[in-house]
Amino acid sequence: MSFFDEGDEPRTAIRPPKPPPRRPAGRARRGTADDRTLLARRAGAAAIVLVVLIGIVLAVRAVLNHQALQGLKSYNTEVKGIVVNELNSVRGPFFQALDGSYGSSNPTEVPTTLQGYVSVEAGYYHQAEGWSVPAQMVGAQTYFVEALGLRYEALQGIETELPKVLGTGSNQTEAIRLVAGDMEKLLSSDVMYADRVKPLIAQALATAGITGQSTPNSAFLPDVGWLQPTTVGERILGFTPTSLGGTPATGTPGHELVTPGGVSVEASNGTTTALSSGTTVNTYAYTPAGITFVLNVLNSGTIIEYAVQTKIFFSKVGLNTSCLKRTSQITETKPGITYLSSIVITPATCPNPSAFFNVPLRMTAEVVPLPGETDKANNVQTYIVEFTN
Repeated sequence: MSFFDEGDEPRTAIRPPKPPPRRPAGRARRGTADDRTLLARRAGAAAIVLVVLIGIVLAVRAVLNHQALQGLKSYNTEVKGIVVNELNSVRGPFFQALDGSYGSSNPTEVPTTLQGYVSVEAGYYHQAEGWSVPAQMVGAQTYFVEALGLRYEALQGIETELPKVLGTGSNQTEAIRLVAGDMEKLLSSDVMYADRVKPLIAQALATAGITGQSTPNSAFLPDVGWLQPTTVGERILGFTPTSLGGTPATGTPGHELVTPGGVSVEASNGTTTALSSGTTVNTYAYTPAGITFVLNVLNSGTIIEYAVQTKIFFSKVGLNTSCLKRTSQITETKPGITYLSSIVITPATCPNPSAFFNVPLRMTAEVVPLPGETDKANNVQTYIVEFTN
C-alpha cells in the first residue's frame, strides 16, 4: 500500500439543489384579484372620462347651435331694422319733398333737402356692407346690399338732376327723362328685395327650424307712374312740358319789368328803394352779405306761365364781369299780377374783387322772354351802379 493510499481522502459534500421558492397559494389568488380590481377601476375611470368628454362635446355643440340660430334671428332683425327705418326716414320724406317741389315756397332749396335724405340712405347702405353674416344668409346679404346700393345710386341721380328739372333750359327735358330712369333703378331694387332677399331669409330660417320670425316687405318706389317722364314732369312741376307732349297754352305770352320801379335794392330791415335810371350813378356800400336787388315783374300776357327766369349782369369796357352774373326764377305767374324776384350780387366772391369796387358799372336787369313773346323791349332795364368798400 502506498503512502498515498493511506489516510483519509477529502470528502466533498454534495447537496441536492434547493427547489425555487414557491409563492403561497393564498398570495397568488390575492394578486390576481388586485389586478382585476385595478383594471376595473381603470375601465370605470375611462368610462367616466368618456362620458364627461361626450357631455362637453354635446354642451359645446348645443352652445354653437344656439349661437347659430341666434345669428340667423339677429340677421333677420338687422334687415328688418334697416327696411323699417329706410321707409320712414328716407322714402316717405324724399318723395314728399320731390312731389310738387316746383310749386313749393322755395323750389331752389328742395335739392339741398333731398341731399340730406341721400346721405341717410348712404348710411344704411354702408352699414349693411359692413355686416358679418351667417353662412346660411350670404345669398340674401349679397342681394340686400345690392338693392340698397341701387337705391342710393338712384336717389343721388334724382337729387343731381332736380335743379335742371325745375329750370326751363334746353336740358330740362333730358333731366326729366334721367329722373324717370332713376325711378327704374328703385323699381329694380324693390323686385330684387321681393324675389331674392326676403325668400332667401325665409328659407334659411325654415331650414334651421326657426319659427315666429317675420321679414317685412320693402317697396321704395311709391307707384309705377314715376317711371314715365310725362308723369315725372307733371308731379314735380305741376304740368307736363310741351317737349314731353304737354298741351301748349293758348293765348299771348309776355312779361315786363314795371315802370317806374322795375328794380329796387332791399335794405337789411326789409324796405326797398328803387334804383335811379339814366346816367345817375346808384352807389351802394358793399357788405359781406352782398347787395340784394329786387326785380318787379309783371305778367303782361294772357296765360299762366311757369318757371319764369330773371337775371342781372354787369359790363364795363376792359373789365371781365362774368363773375357778377346771377339768375333767379319765379315759379308761376298769372296774367295782370306782379311778382318780386330777388337776386343777390356778391363781388367779393370774384377772383379779383377789388377791380369791381369804386368803379361805375353798367347793370342790366332782365326778365327772360318766353317762347312766342313778341314785345321784348320792356323785358330789360339798365342802370349805372357803383359798389364802394
